[in-house]
Amino acid sequence: MTHLIPSTPSPPFDGWRIVALAALSQGLALPLLGAYALVATPLIEEFGASTTQLGVGMSIAILATALAGAPLGIALDRGPLRTIMLSGVALMLASVVALSRGMALWQLAACFAFATVGMSMYGMLPVQVILVNWFVLRRGSALSWAFVGTSVAAFVVPPTTAWLIEWLGWRGAVVALATGAAALAAPVIARLVKRPEEVGQTPDGMPAEPPASESVREGGEAARAQSGASEVMRWLRDPNFWLIGVGVGLALSVSIATLFLVRHLETLGIPRTRAALIPSSMALFGIVGKLSAGWLIDRIDARAVVVAALLLHALGWAIVASGSSYSAMLLASAPLGLGGGGFLPLPAVLQGRCFGRGAIGRVGGFHALMGLPFLLSAAPLVGWSEGLTGAFTAPFYGLVGVLSLGAGVLACLRIPAVEPGA
Repeated sequence: MTHLIPSTPSPPFDGWRIVALAALSQGLALPLLGAYALVATPLIEEFGASTTQLGVGMSIAILATALAGAPLGIALDRGPLRTIMLSGVALMLASVVALSRGMALWQLAACFAFATVGMSMYGMLPVQVILVNWFVLRRGSALSWAFVGTSVAAFVVPPTTAWLIEWLGWRGAVVALATGAAALAAPVIARLVKRPEEVGQTPDGMPAEPPASESVREGGEAARAQSGASEVMRWLRDPNFWLIGVGVGLALSVSIATLFLVRHLETLGIPRTRAALIPSSMALFGIVGKLSAGWLIDRIDARAVVVAALLLHALGWAIVASGSSYSAMLLASAPLGLGGGGFLPLPAVLQGRCFGRGAIGRVGGFHALMGLPFLLSAAPLVGWSEGLTGAFTAPFYGLVGVLSLGAGVLACLRIPAVEPGA
């Protein structure tokens, strides 16, 4: 007589709950950089800073974040995600409080650099590591929904910052923003579940494979130990590694230059409170762009989605460079948000498909270093060009060229039919 052994029911898939929590965490990190554009004029008024100096300040922060990227990526692939992210929240808050008391530009730059490193520890890269591990088949959709958090926050941060500056001054405004972000982020991160295997689940909620025997597990661990030393060399020989690093670096450098957008609108005679609505409008369109790009990249050629997003973003900057009215800037906010927002979830999808979910943190960290020359040079070059010509028209047309070049580089990718390690 055959006895049936009841199977253990699979735990409910937590992936989409993780997406919601990741959206909150990410929304309380990256969008805070949007406050920098709003404090540009107060810094010019108080310290006599030039637009070039403001660009250098952003570049210093980017340098610190990029240098921290590789060790952070290694730690995220192997270490305690929750502890790393909570430490980042604490570093961000302490740095912003110190920044609010700075009395010289170099002090502000140093504190801002530490603050951005803290944001990176609980923002984009950790969220990508978490979600790339939780999703394979629906990775684009999951990442795009998580990035909606940045769009919602980016819609709220500019007008809120402008209002806080009017009420508290720029020093009180940045402290209020950082305190609010930390108070919301810390409990959210504390609830983030780790990798699916650590809670008895699998990517996409698919059925788990039968457990391997002890000898097979030991052999796999030995093979991974041996391959770890040569893994980086394999990446360096892979053209996709360089194409993604360069293409993404070019594209993201343009987002850094966005810090001058509000300043550009103010030079056109548009009041700060009205100018702040343009980034908010971009954020709303960014939600549509993220969700559309994430849905599409799970279903059609990833290269086509990436190229379309970058060219749409380039169209927005062309409108900004050629227009001078408030209505023209509102019009430009649509392609800026759709293209720029739509691109943000896509690099992690490309990295996961080309190098596997187990390497996403390290690959992302190395790509941050590869993109460093572009990220460092973008803001100072835009500021320098504005100082030389007296307007942002020429540098903004330059951003159109940078985005077009990035689209061309990423169009050359050859994405594997099967994800490594799948």
